[in-house]
Amino acid sequence: MEDCSLEPVFLQENKADDPAFASWSIFDTWLGVGILVAVISLAFLGVVFFPPMATSSLFMIGFEALLLIPVAIIFAWRKISWRDLGFRKFHWSEIGLGCGLLVLVYAVVIAHNLILTLLGVETQGDTIFNVFDTLDSPFLFFFVGVVMAPLMEETFYRGFLFKGFRQRYGWKAALIVSSFIFGLSHLQLAALLPTFLLGCVLTYVYHRTNSLYPGMILHFLINAWGLCAGFAAYKMGAV
Repeated sequence: MEDCSLEPVFLQENKADDPAFASWSIFDTWLGVGILVAVISLAFLGVVFFPPMATSSLFMIGFEALLLIPVAIIFAWRKISWRDLGFRKFHWSEIGLGCGLLVLVYAVVIAHNLILTLLGVETQGDTIFNVFDTLDSPFLFFFVGVVMAPLMEETFYRGFLFKGFRQRYGWKAALIVSSFIFGLSHLQLAALLPTFLLGCVLTYVYHRTNSLYPGMILHFLINAWGLCAGFAAYKMGAV
């Protein structure tokens, strides 16, 4: 896709009225990835020197909030409105489509986790159980996982990253690349496939609606179900 900066101004204005149009360039999009990698690296460097930070309340909240830093920097620099990310109305039927796709994805995820368990490989669920062992209270962890993660992750990975990639690479390539980066960001090889597939569903729903809200709602449901089921299993001694 051609760089919009080379097009006449009136064409750019017409595109700006299209909710699928990204007001930032592919350079800005990759720059956002670089900024995120840098700030996450600094956060982990802080954990190396101050290990108690890893389980502190402020660190859990701050780690999710890091996703907004690249967007804030680039949007302030380019004078772009946050509304361009996709804070717009949607049709509730798209939630039904997302739920249907999630049923298919979860069939693959369950089979994937069963195979890993048989092979003796630690799954994402095992990691969450280990986190429960370190928590004095699960409420903050649930707040971060169920509320903050859907808001921050959908804003960055779908509203900023996918939309920026789609402008240049087309929606199919953008879906794969942004979902792969989403999977990598969970920093666990065993979780790469499940998070990649879930990212694909959330990205596809965003692509159809150009709205962040359906993905946020689905992401909320995914995390709420996963954490509640995991915590129930943990309290019943399933580990």
